[in-house]
Amino acid sequence: MRKDLVTSWLRRVSLADKCLILFGGAVVLIVLVALSVPWLRMGALVDGGQLELSRNLATVWTEAQTATGSRAPADAVADKAGFEADRLQLADARARADEDRALRRMLRRLESRPDRMEAQHARWDGATRVYRYLAAERDPEGQLVSVVHLSRRSTDAAGQLVVNTAYLLSAGSLVLGLAVVVFYQITHRIILSPVRSLRETAERVRSGELDIRSDIETGDEFQELAETFNGMLEHLSETNSQLRSINAAMDVKLSELAEANSVLFETNTLKSEFLANVSHELRTPLNSIIGFADLLLAIAESEQKADGPPNPDLVKRTRYLQNIVAASKNLLSLIEDLLTMARLEAGKVDLHIEKLSIRDACEGLVALIQPQADRTGVLVRGEIVGELPAVETDPRRFQQVIFNFLSNAVKFSAQSEGRQGEVILRAERLAPGHGEEDRERVRVSVIDNGPGIPPEEHDRIFEKFRQLGEGPTRQYGGTGLGLAIAKELAFLLQGEIQLVSDVGNGAMFSFILPVSFDHALSAEQLLEGRFRGALAGRRRWA
Repeated sequence: MRKDLVTSWLRRVSLADKCLILFGGAVVLIVLVALSVPWLRMGALVDGGQLELSRNLATVWTEAQTATGSRAPADAVADKAGFEADRLQLADARARADEDRALRRMLRRLESRPDRMEAQHARWDGATRVYRYLAAERDPEGQLVSVVHLSRRSTDAAGQLVVNTAYLLSAGSLVLGLAVVVFYQITHRIILSPVRSLRETAERVRSGELDIRSDIETGDEFQELAETFNGMLEHLSETNSQLRSINAAMDVKLSELAEANSVLFETNTLKSEFLANVSHELRTPLNSIIGFADLLLAIAESEQKADGPPNPDLVKRTRYLQNIVAASKNLLSLIEDLLTMARLEAGKVDLHIEKLSIRDACEGLVALIQPQADRTGVLVRGEIVGELPAVETDPRRFQQVIFNFLSNAVKFSAQSEGRQGEVILRAERLAPGHGEEDRERVRVSVIDNGPGIPPEEHDRIFEKFRQLGEGPTRQYGGTGLGLAIAKELAFLLQGEIQLVSDVGNGAMFSFILPVSFDHALSAEQLLEGRFRGALAGRRRWA
C-alpha cells in the first residue's frame, strides 16, 4: 500500500521537482560526507591537545607527590589547577572499574598492550567537556603495577568544538546553497528547458497544430531529439496531406458509387415491378389459352374415339394441342415463380397458418408428383418415421417448398444411367435441441439417387436466376428461381433448408420446421419485408 502511494505521488511530481529532489538530496549527502571528515579531524585535534594537557598535569601531580613524599602538596596543585587525581594500585583500579565503565575501558587498553602508557576518555556533560586520563606505572618487566587517574572538566575544549562545528556548518550551508543554485541553473538550462520546449511542442501537435516545429539549439542529444521530432512532424504532415488527398478521391469515388448504386437500385426496383406487373398481366390471357387448348384437346380426343380407325390429321391435331397445353402450363409455372419472387422481395407474401398433418401432406405430394414420375420412369415412395405431430404452418407454402424438391429430384433422377431412378419422401420427428433450437421440430427430406451436386455449388444453387453451369440442368431451361423461392419461404415459415450431396451420390434436400409457429416473430419478419418494399418504392420515385 505504501509503495503504491509513493508510486502515485512520483507520477504526479513534475520532472523539474524530481530533479530538484533527487539531485538536491544527492548534493546534500555529498556535502555532509565531505564536511564530516574535517569535523572529525578537528575533534581529534582538540582531544589530542587535551590529552597532552592531561599528561602534563598528571606528570606535575606525580612529581609533587614524589618530591614531598606526601599527597597534600600534590592535592594542592590539583585543586589549584582544577582537576582531581589519584594513584590506584592495580587491584584497587580493577575493583573500581567494575562499577565505572569509562575506567574499565581505559584499564583494558593499558592491559592489552605492554607498551601503552596512557589512555583517555572524553564525554559531554551539558555544555562542558569532561576528560578522564589514566597513566600507567609499570615494573621493569613491563607489568602494570598501578595507575594515576586524573579527571577534569574543560570549557575551553567544548568552546573550541562548538566554534569549529559552527564554522563547518556555515561553510557547508554556503557550499550547499551554491551547489543547489548552480545545479538548478545547469539543470534548468541544459535539461529542463529543452524538455519543457519539447513538451509544449508535443501538446500543440496533439491539439492539431502540425505546422509547428521545435527550435532547440543546445548542440547535444536534445537538439538531435528535436530534429528527429521535427522530421517526424514533417513526415506526419506529408502523410496527412496524402490522406486528405486520398479521402477527397475516396469521397468522389463514393459519390460515384452512390450514384451507381442508386441507378442499380432503381433498375432492380423497375425489374421487380416489371416482373410483378408483367407476370400478373400475362397470367390472365395464359389461363384463357390453357382453358381453350384443354377444351380443343378434349374435343379432338372425343372425335378420335368416335371415328373408329385412327385419322392421321386428327392424331396430328391432338398431338399439337397436347404440346400447346404442356408448353402453356410450363410458361404459367415460370410466371408463377416470377410473381412469387417479386412478392417475396416486396414483402407482400401473406401466410395462412393452420394445423397441418405431415403424413397427409406427404401422401398428397407423392400422389401429385406421381404422373410426372411415371412419364420419366422414376420410382417415388414415401416414408413416415414414427408418429408425427400436427405442425403449425402455411400448408400451401409448405407444399410449394416440398413439391419443388420433388420436382427437381424426379427431373434429375430420370437421367441416371444404368440404374432405376428413385425418389424418397421421408418425414421424421427431431428431438429438441439446446439454446435457440430447444423447440420441437419436424424434418421432411427428399432423397434421390441422381447425379448429385458438387460441394462448391451448394450455396450457389440457392441464388436467384442461378443454375449449375454444366450437366443435366441445361436440358430443362427454367428461370432458376425454384430453390431461391424455397429458401425464402422456408425462412418465412421459421424453418431451414439443409443440403447433403456430392457428385455421383445423389442429393438430400431437407426442410426442417418447428412444430409450433411463433406468430410474434412472423409479424416482425413480415413487417420488416414490407418496410423494405415500401422503402424501395419511395426510393424509386424520389
